Amino acid sequence: MLLSVLCEGRRVSAGLALVFSVATILPASAQQTVEVVIQNYRFEPAEVRIRAGDTVRWINREKRTSHSVLFASEQGGESERFFPQESWERRFDAPGAYSYSCGPHPEMKGVVVVMAP
Repeated sequence: MLLSVLCEGRRVSAGLALVFSVATILPASAQQTVEVVIQNYRFEPAEVRIRAGDTVRWINREKRTSHSVLFASEQGGESERFFPQESWERRFDAPGAYSYSCGPHPEMKGVVVVMAP
């Protein structure tokens, strides 16, 4: 689509460049970051649903306790421990259900459900 305007007696076409500029700025599917709060020895929410390519950020809101995010061995390891007011994040590229717990507190459990984009 072309936009033609008359400028000082001359016709100028500017629309095509504008369309291409907007197309490069706006991604087809914006990736998001979802937050899980760790407080009172719980992951809140305990289940999050995201799209492939999104990131989950765990934020420790405890007063004194460190935590980690431990995935089942086939799903990829454990984060380092992070302390109150610190966070850790992971990007999920493949669809599936990723169960996790807290390394030092295995009774704390959660799941990240990753859907196709």
